[in-house]
Amino acid sequence: MASYEFITSRGVVIPDTASTRDQVIAEFRAVFGDNMPVDPATPQGALITRITEERDAIARNNAELANQINPSLSGGVFLDSLVALTGGQRRSSVRSLIVGAVLGGVPGTNVPAGSIAETEQGEQFELVSTVVLSSAGVATGNLRALQDGEIVVPPGGLNTVASSVLGWETISNPDAAIPGRVEENDVLLRRRRAQTLALQTTSINEAIVSRLYSIEAVSSCYYLENYADVDQVIDGIPLRKHSIWACVDGGTDQEVAQALFETKTVGGGYNGAVSVQIPDPVNGRLYEVKFDRPENIVLLIRVTVRASPLDVQQLVPDLIMNYVNGDIEGDVSFVVGSDVSTFELASAINQQEPTIFVKKVELSVFGSGTWSADTMEIAPNQIARTQRSSIQVVIA
Repeated sequence: MASYEFITSRGVVIPDTASTRDQVIAEFRAVFGDNMPVDPATPQGALITRITEERDAIARNNAELANQINPSLSGGVFLDSLVALTGGQRRSSVRSLIVGAVLGGVPGTNVPAGSIAETEQGEQFELVSTVVLSSAGVATGNLRALQDGEIVVPPGGLNTVASSVLGWETISNPDAAIPGRVEENDVLLRRRRAQTLALQTTSINEAIVSRLYSIEAVSSCYYLENYADVDQVIDGIPLRKHSIWACVDGGTDQEVAQALFETKTVGGGYNGAVSVQIPDPVNGRLYEVKFDRPENIVLLIRVTVRASPLDVQQLVPDLIMNYVNGDIEGDVSFVVGSDVSTFELASAINQQEPTIFVKKVELSVFGSGTWSADTMEIAPNQIARTQRSSIQVVIA
């Protein structure tokens, strides 16, 4: 009988496929004789190959299952459970929302909830609650996208009535849609878990950062502390004595200030241009909480690649945006206070599509007119931004 030693005292082992095949061949010859042909073209050779593949699949399945206890490798419900141990959870999908859309038509028309309107691009939105057109033939309502994800609708972009509601004739949105998002994937959740390990404590720096990253809409932040008894300039940021400083991208001012107030060390001060008054839960006294928002550094990206059978003009921008959005494993650059490396951009392309030969990656600050292959330095109170239309691909 075969001995499957896939699990040892040192962990789960995935044996080399060639070694597994040699083991299966030895088992066959022990039964049918040492002279039995084992060429893959023979019936017994095909059977040996099939058994080898099955054993290899079992070993890999066991390894994947066993590694679900490892936060760096787990996924799905296993990762959800590990995140829950420190008080976190996966961010669910959210549909884009249009607030205050103007509906027009025959006065007194009842437009039921669920009625559909469309954008010029064919994105559909449904009315959240029933509205009745006024005597002037207008009403306002909120509409939510039918699909999850970041559906961007500019002012006036929702302009087509798609449902057959008698008396409802027009639709428009004075304000842009509030973009939604897709469900947080395993890559993003693993990264955020590492940033929120101190979510269940207070006072220490890790606790403050963890609390900030636990805010639903916060995507990144940069945190500094001056524990000295004198004012200092740290990483180019002036800090008062015994104070903290946070530069936060995302979340409402109230949410960020509340998180800082509830987790900061008692008696410490704040720094920053944004000021929010937070009431003390015991006596109601207002405390001024300060922090900063990052300055946007808008970048243009130019990638020079060798000719390829792939459609690199369409593929390369997609691969770069995967890196920009943090959707691939590894370091991230487009976050608060993080430099943008042209080397990392090229590596991100090859990580996803190794066949693309990247000759050069260049960066340019929007409006500067100058290009450079050097790393773009980003200050702690800045954040690099780009979009797909700002990525140029040159074939040379």
